[in-house]
Formats: sequence, structure tokens, C-alpha cells
Amino acid sequence: MTTQPGITSGTYVVQVGQTLWENLPQLLWGALLFTLVCIPASFLFTLRLFIPTLLVASITIGPAWTALLAFEMRLLQGRVPRQFSLFDDFRQSWRRSAVLSLLTIFPLLALITTLPALQSPPVAPIVWIGLAADLLGCAVMATLSFYAFPSLLQHPHQGVRAAIRDALILASRHPANSLGLLAIGILFSFCIAYISPALLLLLPTVYALFIAANHLLVLQKEAHHKSVPQSAVH
Repeated sequence: MTTQPGITSGTYVVQVGQTLWENLPQLLWGALLFTLVCIPASFLFTLRLFIPTLLVASITIGPAWTALLAFEMRLLQGRVPRQFSLFDDFRQSWRRSAVLSLLTIFPLLALITTLPALQSPPVAPIVWIGLAADLLGCAVMATLSFYAFPSLLQHPHQGVRAAIRDALILASRHPANSLGLLAIGILFSFCIAYISPALLLLLPTVYALFIAANHLLVLQKEAHHKSVPQSAVH
């Protein structure tokens, strides 16, 4: 496979679509492995054990998500990853990805504990304030995750705190990119909810491709701004 040209704002969507089309078998393989890792958390979710679902997801789906991003980032860069490189990336990034996932799900845990209070009217104003804060926290952590998980890949020896710091820098400098990824995530969620849950087999992998491409794009933009902190450029 030839090396892909650098991603720009004008070619972002085109290159994501091109990568998806040209590497569909590899992406389907990644989707299959990612889906298999999601089974334990999915089973707990069907039992309505929401807090255990999030905890199990943080130690399984989180590292698998990092491995999937690494797999797709290689495809976007024109490299052909080994068939089982997903397992290697999962193993190597497991600890840091699990810690980052636990931090990411914290607002969701707070949201789950707040929701039962809505079932007992009249609902106190403090509950609505708490609910709004939880939703805001979920949006903020989702936005940071767009950059924090890929940052773990860019710096194999970097700690979670440094990854979150870099994520804060990139998210604040590229708000339009962050809002775009949030919009795509909401759109895909509606597709899964209102079209078919079977889309869960493919859409997370496609979404990861958008996130991986966005990270390469913002890093390329940052490389042109010498005033950016060194940790956010590399």
C-alpha cells in the first residue's frame, strides 16, 4: 500500500472514506475483535447492572478502543498492520487505557446515581442542577477522550496525567473538531437506537476511524504552530 498524503481539513472526510473503502476487510476484522471484547459488558448491560457494566467496560472496552485506534491510525498512514497487532496493542496499553477509562466513566457513574431521583416527583431543583452537571461532565470527558486515548499511542511511555494534559490543550485549540466528533457520535447513537442495534457491529469502528484521522489532522496543524507546548506537538 502506498503512503497516504497528510490529512488536511479539506481532505479529512475524503481520506476517511477512502481508507474505509480500501481497507474494509481489515476494518471488519478489527470490528469483529472489538465486538468480542465488548460481550462481557454488553451481557451485564442486558441485566441492567449499569455500574458493573461501566466498571467492566473500563478494563475491557477501554483498552480495546485504544488498540482499535492504533490499528486504524496505521491504516490512515498507509501502513499495513499485522493481523494480530490488535492483541499486542491491547496488552501493551491495557493498564494506562484502563486507568484513563475509569476517569472517563466517572461522570457516567454520577449520572446513573442521579437518575433514580427523577422518578420521585416533585423533583428538587438541586437534582436538576446535578443532572445538568453530570451531562456536562459526560460531554467534557467524551471530548477529552477524543485526544487522550490517541495520545497514549503517540507516547508509549507517557502517563495518563500527561495524556489528559495534552487532550486539554488539543481540545481547547480545536473546538470545531471536537464539536464535529461529538456530532458524529450523537448521529451514530441515533442510528443505532432508531435504525438497528446491529449497527453496533460496525459503527464504533467507523467512529474510531474518524477519531484517529482527527488526531492525525490536529497534530499536523499543531506542527505548524511553534508556540504550542512540545508535549502537544509530538
